[in-house]
Amino acid sequence: MGTSLDRDLKADNIQEVIICGVQSEFCIDTTVKSAYSHGYKVVLPKDAHSTYDSDTLSASQITTHHHTILEQFVTLTMVNDLPF
Repeated sequence: MGTSLDRDLKADNIQEVIICGVQSEFCIDTTVKSAYSHGYKVVLPKDAHSTYDSDTLSASQITTHHHTILEQFVTLTMVNDLPF
């Protein structure tokens, strides 16, 4: 938000983004939804993002939950299945 990233990607005719990182329930969730809303095809490797245990859920449970939420916006895959 507030950066030139969308403009720069569109200037380079980028139409697909691969999202990875930390904090599935914050950064990953927001970035996926933002990229989708900007019209990008979004790929989320299941094994390329994670988070920390919360007081009630393990990191694995949080990540799995977000796969269920985000599958309507992304192509879920594994890193080894990416075409590069």
